[in-house]
Amino acid sequence: PRRPTGQIKESEKKEGLFQYHPLIPVSTLRIPSYSQRIESVTSIVSTAANVESQSLVFAHGGPDLFFTRLSPSRGFDLLPDNFNRALLSIVVVGLCVLVGSVKKMSTKKMTSVSWA
Repeated sequence: PRRPTGQIKESEKKEGLFQYHPLIPVSTLRIPSYSQRIESVTSIVSTAANVESQSLVFAHGGPDLFFTRLSPSRGFDLLPDNFNRALLSIVVVGLCVLVGSVKKMSTKKMTSVSWA
């Protein structure tokens, strides 16, 4: 990928390019403990949460205990506010009716075949 080494031009900004830096900056927002210092960690335990795409992390050892819930930066598994719940309900009810009628037709067909 291209990275401009000098001042970013307007056309490069439109492309979503940003200036090249030889070192990757560390963002404390991406560190689970943020700015808190955790001393002498001897064990880290992680497990999946009941909520999709989240995990629970517990670190302990020495005088410190640290617990947090981690999730992706964006809620990709969350429904948007404008999600059409009514249409989803209609489709689910329609599929249930369709499955029920096909089952009834299948039972009727199996009965007529077994008597023939």
